[in-house]
This record gives sequence, C-alpha cells and structure tokens, in this order.
Amino acid sequence: MKLKPVLLQSALVFTCCAAAGLLLSNQLSQALGQQPAANQEPEVEQQLPAALEKILENWERESAKIEKLEGNHLRREYDDVFQIEKKSEGRFYYEQPDKGRIDIAGMKIPEGAKSDKPNDKGDFYALKPGQDERWICDGKRIFSIDENEKKYEVFPIPLERRGVNIMEGPLPFLFGMPAKVAKQRYYLKLLVNTPEQIIIAAKPRRRADAANYREAKIKLNPKTYLPEAVQLIHPSGNQSTVYIFSNVVANKNRGILGGIFGKDPFTPDLDDYRLEGKVVAVAGEEKVQRPVPKAAPVQQAAFKVPNMVGHNYKSAEALLQKMGFQTKVWPGDPAEEPRLIYQVYEQVPVPGATAKKGQTVHLKLYIDPNIPKDKR
Repeated sequence: MKLKPVLLQSALVFTCCAAAGLLLSNQLSQALGQQPAANQEPEVEQQLPAALEKILENWERESAKIEKLEGNHLRREYDDVFQIEKKSEGRFYYEQPDKGRIDIAGMKIPEGAKSDKPNDKGDFYALKPGQDERWICDGKRIFSIDENEKKYEVFPIPLERRGVNIMEGPLPFLFGMPAKVAKQRYYLKLLVNTPEQIIIAAKPRRRADAANYREAKIKLNPKTYLPEAVQLIHPSGNQSTVYIFSNVVANKNRGILGGIFGKDPFTPDLDDYRLEGKVVAVAGEEKVQRPVPKAAPVQQAAFKVPNMVGHNYKSAEALLQKMGFQTKVWPGDPAEEPRLIYQVYEQVPVPGATAKKGQTVHLKLYIDPNIPKDKR
C-alpha cells in the first residue's frame, strides 16, 4: 500500500510537509472533498499533562514564524509481510500558506546489501530502492508526476480547503497546527521529553484520518521545534514509513536568479511529460460549466522573431511580450565581463525565424560568476 503526498499546509511548519507532503491519502480526490463533520467523534478537547500542553504551545508559536522551509529527506518504507525495506531520498520545499513540493528518488542499493531491521528468521529485511516521484502543490492544484513514465496527473483543491483551511486535509498536525485543534482531532501522548529530543505519539480521532494512518510518532528538536523525524504506522499495522529530515533551512531567500530563471519550485516544467486523464478546472471556482459554442478557426499570422542577442533580459522580454510572444529565460555560461551579466547570448527560435503570437521564445543569459551554483 503506497501513501501519496499531501503537500498541503497550514501557515505552520513544513519540515513535515516532506512527511505529510508525502502522504496524500490513496483516495486523493475523496480526501480533498471530505467534509470534516462526517464520520468523526465529537471534538471534545483533550485534557493533557502540563508538559505536553507547554510543548504544543511552543510548537505552535515557533511554527508561526516560518514562511518558507526547505531541506533534504530520507524515506524508509517497511513491509512486515514481505519483510522488505525500500529506501528513497530527496528534497522538499514549503511556502506558506499552502505551497509545497517533494522530490523523491529511489536510492541505489549495492548488490547484496540488506536492511538493518531484523526479520523473524534471524536474518534482515531485503533492501530495495523506492519509487521515483515528484509532488507539487501550487495552492490551487496538486501535480502528481511520474518520473519514470514521464507522465503526470492534476488534482484541483476546493476553494474551502485552500490556504490555512488546508489543515482539514490529512496529517495537518505534522505542520504544528494550533494546539486546541490538535487536541480535538488527535489522541496525543508525550513519549520522550529531554533537552535533546521530544517525541509525541498521535492517534487520529476522525475516521477519515484513521483511513490514512493508525498512529504517528513525531520527533521534535526542542530548540527549533522543527520535526527531525516522523514515523507513520499504516492502517493495516504491518507497514510503516519513516521520514528523516536534514539540512533544513527556514525563510531562505532564493535570490534574484530564482525570479530571473523561473526557478519557482512550485511551478512544474512539464513540457516533456504526458498528461494522464482529463484536465480539470480548479475546483469550486465555477458552479456551472456551460458549453462553449464552436467558432470558426482563426488563421494566425506569423511574425519574424527579432534578434535579442546582446540585449539585457528585461528589455528583451519586454519587447517580445509586447509583440505577443511568451518568454522564458535560462541560465547559461558565466559572464566574462560584468557588463555581460544577464545579457542574452542565444535564443530559440533563432533571430529571423517565423513564429506565431503566443509562441514561447527561449532566451539564454550570461550569469553572474560570483553567485554560488546552489543559489543560481
């Protein structure tokens, strides 16, 4: 059984969006559309020990300071029936209130390598690579991207579930949801409380949540209140998933190149991917879809693409867009002189080629050699 990513967030911690971001329920469209009032116990606030109450209060306060979060993750999936462990790794991104991304790649397993989890025969679980996946939530839609097959699906998010209301989705407690809401939705227990670590166990009170996981254990850093690891016990009880987070950075400025080269982690580049299923309008924005009358095809005129080589990218984009073209800029070679930084030195279609309005002109720019590669 594979748990799909949520990549949905309240305005709180996303470190676990790498975990909760990995956990959209198997019934994705159903999970997004469920009404929380159904199939749940009365939300009577739980009475907790003073130490746990204080931890929830601190977690909520510290989480509210985070606007952006990114880092690395290691995922270990255990199947106790077939005695197999699958290992994956990747990177995650979060931006409040409801944008998230998780990249997952199966790890290369050396021949003969085994898990460190013992089996019931005195040996160890077999070790295999996990599946390559990518999940992106732009606040309105969730993109499920299959890297091996080069295909993707798109799921709309209802209007009432966007922004901070997305905490009604699966596993919102991982984001540091308000303490009062956490106590209403989960049975909470403090397992470990030391200066080195805090471990909280959470069991869902709602049937909708219980359909996704039986229990979760969250390991928090007492200094930052960022989750360092999360263990999820699947509903069957014989499967579990562990997420371990590292190199987590809060409120990182992605720099000028993040804007110039379109490196927005929440905008997928799917030019070479095949869309599976039907393109669905964003849920909730139109109550009634009326048929559009067919119109006679319009013959579009073709124009010669001007030569933008040698122009600054801003003036090049402004001119092309004024002519009706779309533009996309790409990082190229380091500039040999300061005056060349962000100057166009190559374009597709080439200067003088014919193109129609709306077509994209790709511009390659000289980059600033003084900016580190990881910030370009």
